[in-house]
Amino acid sequence: MTRDEFLNEMVEVLQTEDDISFDTVLADLDEWDSLSVMATMAFLDKSFGVKTEMKDYKMMKTIGDIAAKAGL
Repeated sequence: MTRDEFLNEMVEVLQTEDDISFDTVLADLDEWDSLSVMATMAFLDKSFGVKTEMKDYKMMKTIGDIAAKAGL
């Protein structure tokens, strides 16, 4: 998966109409809530085989942090 494809998938996961980048701060997104975290967990597991836990997301501040967890 390319970085652009990852961003497109994250737009879907977050169900946002906002433009996002790897520098987008998660806390700045109205859509970033516990349901979005769970959807992101499922996306990383399904697409990258990366298992995460809710506590992992307390350390993640940006979309780039999520991408790094996925190995991008």
